[in-house]
Amino acid sequence: MIPPLPLDCLICILKQLPCSRDSDGEESVKTIVRCSAANALFQEAAALPILWQRHYQARYLYANDTEEVQRKADTGGNWRLVYFARRRIDKQVLMHLDAIVSQRVGRYMHAKSVAQYLFDVWDVLEIESAGSEHLRIYENDMVPSLSATRVYWASALLSSISRMYAVEFWGRCLRSDSSVPDSYVPAFSAQSSFFGKHPDLMHTLLTDLNSRCRDHLIRLKFPLSPDDPTYDLKKLCVLICEFMASEGHGPVQPHNFHDIHNHFPHFYLTSHKRSIPISLVHIFVSIARSLKVNALPVNFPVRVLVHISTPKAEDDDFYVDIYGASSKVIVSLREDIPALLARQGIVPNDMMRYISPETNAGPMLLRSVRNVTMSPINTSLSFFQPVVLLAYTVSLLMTRDERVVLQLLDHAEPLDCATFISESLIPCLEGADETQDALSKACLHVLDDEALDAKVIRLRSAENIVQYFVGMLFMHKRYPYKAVIIGWDVTTEEWITEMRVDELPRGRAQPFYSVVCDDSSRRYVAEDNIQPLLAPSDEFLAEMCRIITLPKFFTGVLKTKEALPLGSGGGGTVGDDIDASKQPSSGAKARFALSPELSAAYPEDEAIGEALLIG
Repeated sequence: MIPPLPLDCLICILKQLPCSRDSDGEESVKTIVRCSAANALFQEAAALPILWQRHYQARYLYANDTEEVQRKADTGGNWRLVYFARRRIDKQVLMHLDAIVSQRVGRYMHAKSVAQYLFDVWDVLEIESAGSEHLRIYENDMVPSLSATRVYWASALLSSISRMYAVEFWGRCLRSDSSVPDSYVPAFSAQSSFFGKHPDLMHTLLTDLNSRCRDHLIRLKFPLSPDDPTYDLKKLCVLICEFMASEGHGPVQPHNFHDIHNHFPHFYLTSHKRSIPISLVHIFVSIARSLKVNALPVNFPVRVLVHISTPKAEDDDFYVDIYGASSKVIVSLREDIPALLARQGIVPNDMMRYISPETNAGPMLLRSVRNVTMSPINTSLSFFQPVVLLAYTVSLLMTRDERVVLQLLDHAEPLDCATFISESLIPCLEGADETQDALSKACLHVLDDEALDAKVIRLRSAENIVQYFVGMLFMHKRYPYKAVIIGWDVTTEEWITEMRVDELPRGRAQPFYSVVCDDSSRRYVAEDNIQPLLAPSDEFLAEMCRIITLPKFFTGVLKTKEALPLGSGGGGTVGDDIDASKQPSSGAKARFALSPELSAAYPEDEAIGEALLIG
């Protein structure tokens, strides 16, 4: 009989198991659990808290601070018990995610349940969203994976949670009875949360920049304590500007001034370092305050400045023009400011409201989103949606104007209504009863309509012939775009007059199709305007697969192996004959495979699409 290994040897072996968020880390945890069932000695080794601390810290990077403190208190700080407490939450979230992916009915109740966990579920959702967000192309005899659809919904839930955080944080900052010290920098950073960025990402980027600036100043042997007799606050501000320039942070080139990316921290801290005044001020204030400089933004006309409070009462406060640092960094209160305001037609008696530092982040946020709405948004529609949601959310929080409600809801998805709008934004409007009530009713209306539509099953009939199917690619006969069908209706009264539908051969007596276009936009198309595209090029299929909203509707592209005979018009028709001369290529046929949501709503269309490919 082989003698058992000593306990310390078993522990040493178990410590060699890799700790990570990926499948290797998952297998390591399973191995430890299996070992604990072997015998008492293995059980003792596997229960060692230090083993579980390593795996916990590798898997769980984020948590709600209050809940994390409570978990550690409840478990006596035992890392094994803390780990399994989080895994129980993960299990619940994965059950909700399964339901969200597999069926539309009840989807947003599941989403609300997930979002209410906030950052306690960030890690598991981030792990689930780590796969490819794009659809894949499969051979026709394969069954597409749900992985891209799952990634889509996991990513959408992450965005919902980060938006909830941002709105709740802004709400606390704006409440007159709430004190949030040094709120400007994190509140301004929270704009990136509308793009699914965890606040820790912005905090880390800024903290690292702050540390590098401090190290730079120390290397220069510059005194950082106001008590030092050689301390020079104005010189310090100049050096901060010079450091920022050395890191690439400076004025944007004039032709890029209106680039929408200049407004958001996760861009201007990384890829768009040459940016606009309000963004550079955010960075400067972060660095300055980390050096114990009392710096705050000023909502100055033309461009934002930084107000610097001097530690000595006998010294005048002054201002920093970071955007104009190449010509003049320090702007004096007595000489420069009156002259600058006079150029804008502002008389001395009105000066104070233009030169006072903003202790609350609200005015800077409002100025930022107003700049956004004034900028041309030449970007993808997937980027456009969080931009406008951010703009209208901040506008609603700051102005409490009931007219903004409809503007916000025009761009909100049911997921937004079920999560950050209903759970965070509506409570933050307390005191603005009419606006709060209007938003609550509008949000409920969206969710009620979604719940009703989720139950609708669309079947074909002899009376209402629908020629085309969900998942079919086509070219528009009138306009220069291609698209994929994501739904159809037998009849509709929407936009018929505006789109001159009555001028078509069949007028309004025809089916209408919801489609996603090759530019990511959603449109509604009359059947008479559809030219089926049954043999699309590989380049076009790859382009469509990169549209990040399509995994909500489809699981992949199914494509035949064989090529179509040249001039065959696509190897058969769907409905009317197809003009072969209008087909861009002759090759393998292809269609999009329906997600569980669309399969349930259009139960006949998957079979029709399959028949087309094999026929």
